[in-house]
Amino acid sequence: MYTITLYAHSYVRWAVVILGALLMIQALVGWLGKRSWDEAVGRLGSFFTISMDVQLLLGLLLYGVFSPMMQRVFDNFGQAMGDARLRFWAVEHILMMVVAVVLAHVGHVTAKRLPEDRRYRRYAIFAGLAMLAVMLAIPWPFSSADPRPLFRL
Repeated sequence: MYTITLYAHSYVRWAVVILGALLMIQALVGWLGKRSWDEAVGRLGSFFTISMDVQLLLGLLLYGVFSPMMQRVFDNFGQAMGDARLRFWAVEHILMMVVAVVLAHVGHVTAKRLPEDRRYRRYAIFAGLAMLAVMLAIPWPFSSADPRPLFRL
């Protein structure tokens, strides 16, 4: 189960990154171009938020149930905090991703409640902040924290 969840988490990351980038671009084009509201952007916001939720669920399964590394961390949390690699997974990664999910949700829910002429701006700001958190917390192959491959084969 660990391997399946890990691979799913690795690949859903790309749905998050792609949908988040598309949402940011569409929102910026609409906001800066002073375009009339396009409901397709709202749907894209829904898909982005859903992808973030799925990714969070998979991550929480890894964090609390399946990951042998996290089990070692939980066995001696204090010692794990002294290891930068383990600290990244135990605290930094999950904290940044939860922040990203909250930002995505707040942006999506509040944008839907705003007048149409202000929705693009809200999506652009909150999707941008969520994506910044995501991009900083992903263990990219060039990352110093604990590099991971772009695609698991």
